[in-house]
Amino acid sequence: MRWTWWFEDDAVGRREVPATVGIVVCAVLVSVAFKPAHPAIVMLAAALSVSVMVFGLLGDWSRWPADWRKALPLVQMVAVALLDVGTGTASPNFDTLALLPVVSLAVRPGRSAVVLSLVGFAFILLVPVVVDIGREYAVLRACVTFLIIAPLVVGVHLVVDMAVGQAKQLAAARDALAVAAQEVRDSRDTLASILASATEQGFLATDAQGVIVSVNTGAEKVFGRSAADLLGRPVTELVAADQVEGGTGSVGRLLLGEAADGGTEVGEWDVLLPDGTRRYLEIVVTPRPPLAGTAPELPPGYLFVATDVTGRHEEQNAQDEFIGLVSHELRTPLASILGYVDLLRLEEGRLDAEQQRYLDVVERSAHRLQTLVDDLLTSAQMAAGADLLRPEDVDVVTVVQGIVESQRPAAEAAGVSVLVDGDVTVPLVSDAQRLAQVVDNLVSNAVKYSSRGGHVQVTVTAEADVSGARRAHIRVSDEGRGIAADELEHVTERFYRTRATRQLRVRGVGLGLSLVQRIVDTHGGTMTLSSEPGVGTQVDVLLPDLPRSGEARPDAAS
Repeated sequence: MRWTWWFEDDAVGRREVPATVGIVVCAVLVSVAFKPAHPAIVMLAAALSVSVMVFGLLGDWSRWPADWRKALPLVQMVAVALLDVGTGTASPNFDTLALLPVVSLAVRPGRSAVVLSLVGFAFILLVPVVVDIGREYAVLRACVTFLIIAPLVVGVHLVVDMAVGQAKQLAAARDALAVAAQEVRDSRDTLASILASATEQGFLATDAQGVIVSVNTGAEKVFGRSAADLLGRPVTELVAADQVEGGTGSVGRLLLGEAADGGTEVGEWDVLLPDGTRRYLEIVVTPRPPLAGTAPELPPGYLFVATDVTGRHEEQNAQDEFIGLVSHELRTPLASILGYVDLLRLEEGRLDAEQQRYLDVVERSAHRLQTLVDDLLTSAQMAAGADLLRPEDVDVVTVVQGIVESQRPAAEAAGVSVLVDGDVTVPLVSDAQRLAQVVDNLVSNAVKYSSRGGHVQVTVTAEADVSGARRAHIRVSDEGRGIAADELEHVTERFYRTRATRQLRVRGVGLGLSLVQRIVDTHGGTMTLSSEPGVGTQVDVLLPDLPRSGEARPDAAS
């Protein structure tokens, strides 16, 4: 039997075994070796103790109140007192025997148990005094014995209570740890299952030097290589050489980007598979911290998540080819229409007012269509990588004023005023035609999305970047409907139109801002949009000088 058997809740009868054995043995010894004063009382004490033990062992204590269990040690104390009285000796021979039921009760939880045990012990000590069996200094002995034993009983209760509490805490901690360990195992198994079933996304885990240490099934499919071929290979071997220059260790800085500084890098890889197939992959790179534990399964490094976007590239190329073809095909009839409009203008004296109005409508519509065709063609050409910028000395203010004047009839028709301010002249090396497209689209959008009576402000200023190089700052602000925050990052995507634009059926195809963004990026500049629904939108464009022939083009303005 375990040493903790006294502390078990169902050990009601077993806790009475030591006291019963002690009382019965003492009763037998007294009856055989001595002549007890009251043999019947001695036998009664033994019988009472045995009855208590049997009742404790056979009783269904799960159905009875817990406080009833405290009655058994109290009855055992009565049996000890009867044994002491029945023996009738002048010396306290059974005080030590009384400790068994006293301690049995004291180890029960709760303050009432220790109080009852002390009361019972006092009862055992005082019964011989009350019955007066001839002991000398009986009261003094009883008091001294109680003062000695009482602290021991209280100490036993406190120690056992603390031990039981700690045992419960340890058991709860063990159970919680088992649950947490099972949850970790379940999470690990779930994650492993997800990674194994993710056949359309490739997961590559590398160490800090860029050597691949773990792959999933999707990586084998995306990169066209087996796991055995990928493991141990530097990740830089999977991409073109021009994407891994400026290395950080053996991992290309261009591959890591912001991930090298603890952020997240999103980019595209041009990958040539072993069978000669070319694929375009969208790659998300994040730093991977070390796993917890003394023996982590994987060292710290980086996680590369690859998604095959070859189909999207092919669709985009087909779309660009179609747009370019349609734009070219539309230019010829448009040129004819505008040519005949110019011929009819030569005969204005022979046109009545109604015919003149019809001619104005035709001319405005043809010019609007020509602008759309030019934007479509420019967008397709720049998407294909064509360099359409022709550097020349330009006065940005002159270009802006020319565009504003061309937009004034549309602005007046919409009841919107357009104002230009800033510096008198802003010289810049730029492409006047592409610069005009940028300003035209920004002013056109500002007018289009302004309410009647609104104002559009165009500000042009000359600035210098941190290195002292000059640049032009064009700001176009309106008091229009504004753009929702969740749509602001998408408005520069080609053919994207906001919810409000679609609901209000505002004319347009969603090409203007995407074209502006492409031209600005190619120019090495930056475009920043800020907007608040119901208040208006502000667009800031910073353009540096274009390099002249033979000079390297900057990637972005400072």
